[in-house]
Amino acid sequence: MDSKKIKNKFPKKIRDKYRYSYKKSIQEIKTIIGKIQRQFSRPPFPKQEGVINLNLGCGNINHTKFINIDLLNAPHIHYIREIGNLRCFHDQSVDLIYASHCLEHFPHSKVPKILNEWFRVLKDDGILRISVPDFDLLLKIYEANDNNINTIKLMLMGEQNYQYNFHFTVFNRKSLESLLHNSGFKIVKEWQPGTDELTTFNDTSILKLKIKGKDYPISLNLEAAK
Repeated sequence: MDSKKIKNKFPKKIRDKYRYSYKKSIQEIKTIIGKIQRQFSRPPFPKQEGVINLNLGCGNINHTKFINIDLLNAPHIHYIREIGNLRCFHDQSVDLIYASHCLEHFPHSKVPKILNEWFRVLKDDGILRISVPDFDLLLKIYEANDNNINTIKLMLMGEQNYQYNFHFTVFNRKSLESLLHNSGFKIVKEWQPGTDELTTFNDTSILKLKIKGKDYPISLNLEAAK
């Protein structure tokens, strides 16, 4: 169903008065419609026999080697669902999970459970490749721009322009590495975007902020092996 048709079912007076609730309701309706549609038809899956790569919280990114999972109702999304619940995949069935700038959208109390779920579906020696805002790097950016909080506000708290775009958790390398080890991952190391086909995404993992003529990366990119 077209979003404009959904929108027109609500009087303008109500839309203006309850704008946020309205946007939230529209997003929820579109998500429900998308889930129903996926029961009958899904976009083509990557043609990789015996290999399953997941792009969790993919947003508008459509990588041909990955199965896309997001609450966004878009044509390239294979599964419209919460990325913290992967019950559509069996234990030890996934080769690679890519999750860029989505883990911070969950309350910190839920993060261990989510990492445990991702660990569950990965094969032995499977890889979790993750990117999140790096609190330590954001502090450097904040200080470099004369302690201007607006410089890092969006990276810390999200744009908050729709219900799923709020940040609830902060990470630095020490905290995230500890969480990954607690979930059972053995080897944790940094990964560099763009080193091969499976690390090349035009997304926030490569984002840099320019402060007084100098580029500052904002992301913590860690790879964890099961």
